[in-house]
Amino acid sequence: MFNLSEALQIVVITYNRAAHLRRTLEALLAPQSPVRSCPMTVLDNHSSDETPAVLKMFTAQYANVSTITHKYNVGLGGNLIKAMELADKKYLWIVCDDDFFDWQNWPEIQQAIEEEYDLIVTSWVQKERNTSIPYILNNLSFVPAGIYHTKHITDLTMQNAYAMAYNLLPFHAMGIKIINEKGRIFVPQRKVVIQSAEPKSHEVRKLKKGLFYKWNKFNLLWAYVDAYNLIEDKKLRYACCNELVLDYPFFISMLYFFSIHPFCWHHFFDMLCTVSWRQKGWLLLAALAQLLPVSFRKTDRGMNVRLFYVYSTNIFIPTGKSEK
Repeated sequence: MFNLSEALQIVVITYNRAAHLRRTLEALLAPQSPVRSCPMTVLDNHSSDETPAVLKMFTAQYANVSTITHKYNVGLGGNLIKAMELADKKYLWIVCDDDFFDWQNWPEIQQAIEEEYDLIVTSWVQKERNTSIPYILNNLSFVPAGIYHTKHITDLTMQNAYAMAYNLLPFHAMGIKIINEKGRIFVPQRKVVIQSAEPKSHEVRKLKKGLFYKWNKFNLLWAYVDAYNLIEDKKLRYACCNELVLDYPFFISMLYFFSIHPFCWHHFFDMLCTVSWRQKGWLLLAALAQLLPVSFRKTDRGMNVRLFYVYSTNIFIPTGKSEK
C-alpha cells in the first residue's frame, strides 16, 4: 500500500510572520489534512518575532515536525536553496508560511505522486487551468505551486540555484531542468493551494545600504527573464518571456517592468540580451515611452495624463451612461 509520508517531504519557509506560520502549520497538521503525517521541516530565517515560540510549541506536540533556525538572515533565496538541500524523499514540496489549502482537491495530487510524475502543479494564478509550458513556468514562481521529483536535484541543479539566489527563483532550477528534459508534468483540474493576498517580499522590499544591487533593486519581471536563461529551447524561452504578465501583450508587460520602483537599468540590459529580436523592439519602444514628456493611460476613473512623470491628473471621460 502506498505511504505518502515515505514519499513526500514538506519544507516550510518563514521569516517574522509568527501568526501566519501558526495558521499554516495548523492547516498542514489538521485531522483532515492528507499530508499531516509527512515529515515537515520549518526553515526559520533568523526571525526576531514570536516565531521561535510557535515552533517550540509545534515541535513539542508533533514528532514529524522539526525546525532549523539560521544563524543569520540568509534572504529568501538562501532559504529556498536550503530547502532544496534538505530534500531526502522522493518528492519535495516547499510551502510558504501564509497561504491556504483546499484539501478536498488533494486526491489528484496524490494520484500524480503515485504515478511518479516529474513535476506536479498544485496551483495557478489565472482563473482557468492552463497546461502550456509558459503558463506553468510563470505559475511556478509561486513557491508552493510545484511539487518536484527530487531526482532532478543534482549537482548542476544546485549550482544553478546558487547562481540565481538573488532573483528569488532558485527553485526554478528544478522546474526548468524538468522542462528541458521534457519530463512528465501533471496539472490538476482544481488547485490545492490558494495564494494569500498578503504582500509578497518583492512587493515590500526596501532599499538596504550595502546590499547587492540586483537584490536591492529587485524587479520581478527581470527575475523571470533571468531564470528563463536556463531554458535550452530558444523558441520556448521566447514564448515564456512573452507571458511575463499572463494574458497581456509583451509591450504592456514591459511598461509594467519600467514602472516597478526602484528601477535598475542593469535589469534592462539583462532583459535586452535574453529576449527575441521582436521582443527587443517592444522593450526599446517601452523604454522610449518613458522618455516622452506626456503619457496617457486609461484607468477606471478616466484617462490619466502624466507630464514628465512628475505631474499627474485624471481627465474624466463621459461614458454616456447614467450613474445611480
